[in-house]
Amino acid sequence: MSTPGYTTYRRPIEEQAVPGQRLGRHVRHDSRSLLYPWQQTGAPLQDVLLTRHIPILDQGDVGSCTGNAETGALGTDPLYGTLPAGMGLDEAFALKLYSAAETIDGDGPYPPNDNGSCGLSVCKAAQNEGLISGYVHCLSLASVLDAISAGHAVILGTNWYDSMDQPDSSGLVAISPGAQVRGGHEYLARGIDTTNRLVRLDNSWGTGWGDQGSFTYSWDTLERLLAEEGDGTVSVPLTQPAPQPVPPKPDPAVVLEQAAELIRTVAASAQKDITELLAFLASHGL
Repeated sequence: MSTPGYTTYRRPIEEQAVPGQRLGRHVRHDSRSLLYPWQQTGAPLQDVLLTRHIPILDQGDVGSCTGNAETGALGTDPLYGTLPAGMGLDEAFALKLYSAAETIDGDGPYPPNDNGSCGLSVCKAAQNEGLISGYVHCLSLASVLDAISAGHAVILGTNWYDSMDQPDSSGLVAISPGAQVRGGHEYLARGIDTTNRLVRLDNSWGTGWGDQGSFTYSWDTLERLLAEEGDGTVSVPLTQPAPQPVPPKPDPAVVLEQAAELIRTVAASAQKDITELLAFLASHGL
């Protein structure tokens, strides 16, 4: 699908559903998102574990992971302190966000529809609810780590492999040799361990899964998942201005071609001027 001047790429990810461990994230990348990137701070990475003020959620047998991930982000610093006091950030609210995101996609509402969604739409839903001023995008491991180190939780949408259903005893989730993509999943990243090169994440399958509902990735695993059409989205607190578009960096190949054309034009003009000068001198016997 496309709009004038922009392109939107959308790819549903077929899910091999497992009871109690539902997924539901689909790929949706809009070229306009490139105008709203996470701005790298340039600061050294710091060990961080952002405070989560609400319990781990449990999406049960609904494909509402996007709504659960964004609700988790809202319940985590720095967003939590900017919301109305006593706001119920629970499973019912997560389903409300999921339904709104599905409607933005053109697939909702939930119920009765349960078609999954994406991080882009669920953040738009949160913005429409007046809970965030906007959102920016992380498409690389470096930007995800920088955002968390700077104190911002990131919702991540990636492939989910069947080997990832069962973390090891430390809560580490990995992609085993021969593992197959079981679907797409959205979850919350809120911590990094620079010494062990780990990312700390919250799932939405209840506290009986993983490490009390949380898990870790190696940086290498997350880098691979982001390269497989993964994405991260950072919600901007209400206390901060809405993000403004950043002009995209020019394509180096285009810049070089433009420079080459300018050189050719200048050279042609110079050659003409030299030819005329020589003719003038010759006409005066010089």
